Amino acid sequence: MELTVVLAVLAVVLALAGPSFARLRERHAALEAFHSLTVALMGARMAAIQRGRPVSVCPSADGVSCRTDLVWDEGWLVYLDARRQPQPGRAADVLWHEQRAPGLLAIRGSPGRHRVRYQPTGLSGGSNASLRVCSRDGRHLGSVVVNLAGRARREWVSGQQPVPCPYPP
Repeated sequence: MELTVVLAVLAVVLALAGPSFARLRERHAALEAFHSLTVALMGARMAAIQRGRPVSVCPSADGVSCRTDLVWDEGWLVYLDARRQPQPGRAADVLWHEQRAPGLLAIRGSPGRHRVRYQPTGLSGGSNASLRVCSRDGRHLGSVVVNLAGRARREWVSGQQPVPCPYPP
């Protein structure tokens, strides 16, 4: 009888704590994604300045080539891009590869910006690039924005009302 009561109380507690735990996991995954993206972008900028050659960051599913869509969910490449090519010229040009397992989040690039290319001056040129981090249910959690000067910053979406993701997952 006591075991049944304990199990019933445990079931009620878990039912109440489940949604909160899911949001906590999602927030932790978003923080990790923001951090990883920012580290890759700032590392690419530093590499371009130090080497005196353009360096690009692009989405990648296989760690070898860049994706041609705006999906950054599975990871990204940082590569030397002296010839301003859409793909790394050779394997030795890849400086860093971030591999990500499918998970709670969708990461989407802004339309028209398939990669972020840093010049030897540290500038990123073109237009601002936004990498939007969204939950799998379509809520916009925040963005990593790269301005023309090459600086990456994180923007959280705050508030109680869910904000729809501008680029569907």
